[in-house]
Amino acid sequence: MMNRVWKIGLAALSGFFVACTGENGIEGAGSSMETENSIALSVQLADGTPAAHVKVFVRPDSYLASGDTLSDSLATANMNFETNDSGSLVLSNLGYGSYIVEARSDSLKGASKFNYRSWHTDGGRVSLHVGPPGAVAGQVVFEEGTSEPVTVAVQGLDYSTETDSDGNFEFESLPAGNFEMVAFVQDDSTVINEKGKRQRVNFIRKLGSVLAEVRSGQFREVQIDARPPILSFVLDDFEAGVDNWKIDHSEYASGKVEVAEAGLGREGKVAHFTCTNDSLYQWVLMGYELGGFVDMSGLDSIVFWARADAITDTTKHKYISFSFDMNLDSTSEEESGKAWTHIDIDTVWNRYVVVPSKLQEPDSNKTGGNLGWDVVKRRITDISIFGGTGGEFWIDDIEVFGYSEFVAKKQGK
Repeated sequence: MMNRVWKIGLAALSGFFVACTGENGIEGAGSSMETENSIALSVQLADGTPAAHVKVFVRPDSYLASGDTLSDSLATANMNFETNDSGSLVLSNLGYGSYIVEARSDSLKGASKFNYRSWHTDGGRVSLHVGPPGAVAGQVVFEEGTSEPVTVAVQGLDYSTETDSDGNFEFESLPAGNFEMVAFVQDDSTVINEKGKRQRVNFIRKLGSVLAEVRSGQFREVQIDARPPILSFVLDDFEAGVDNWKIDHSEYASGKVEVAEAGLGREGKVAHFTCTNDSLYQWVLMGYELGGFVDMSGLDSIVFWARADAITDTTKHKYISFSFDMNLDSTSEEESGKAWTHIDIDTVWNRYVVVPSKLQEPDSNKTGGNLGWDVVKRRITDISIFGGTGGEFWIDDIEVFGYSEFVAKKQGK
């Protein structure tokens, strides 16, 4: 069992105060953003009886518990309270905003979210029930080969903990509800203040988050993805037509590509690719010229949607070939070629993923001009879709992952 650290911090509470007056006798001053209205809070046990003399904590819903030591600063800022004999108290002079209020005793916990807005001219009421707490454990996942100790906090509550060397964390006792688990680190920086002097400041850098449902008396696991987002862009969604695509084919084959309605449960425009293969070379393609050489060595994947026409011969199946082509001019001493994969296509719309590591390895004959990904990946000139078995295919939403755009260099440069 890893060590847990429960922390209360002030990083997300700068300038925020709340005052409370009620039968418990707690009072305090508010900020310049406060309103004279109040919220009546009622805390009950599961059977509806009052939860008397339980601790109550009010936090903005954006609050992240942080810091290296426990602090009573929030208590002195009138953020922490206790219910009276009837399980109630009054929160006065709240600033407008969204909050989470938590009530807890030694063995029971409960929390409720509420919004306080300017139109609450007659105040408002918030009630919550306390019950057995739940537990959450998980892992912060980093980019392969990287790791760092980070803080994981339950946003809007006073719970945070440090991950271990593998990114694992655990909260043994949380109130029931849906809460954001946030992984973050605290960074230092130097800024120029209003007096023109350098000043060291501390700020929070969020790495990732996940929404976790905490259930009373239950345990659950979650994962926080702290990996940087993968760049992506849409190569073509065909909504503007198919003018970016050309048709090429062997001597006695034929084909065409035109824009069509998606149909069969999919909306918008798609490419309708029709191809008739000859008996000798057996190929027709719809190709996309990149305008020069593109280095795709950093490609994560290409994703697209496709479907085929009905198969009449039960001994056959419909497939296409997705190809990355390196077409060199006649002055080059190297041979042109490609890297490709063959994909079975269903008669209903499906999403297909092309990953470089899954492209076919070349054989000694370099069948179909296949030179392999390692040879062509830095000098790709075209992307092609071959109608391998002939017939009709519908293609839509070709999306590239790993790039925000393709930058082509002219051949010979």
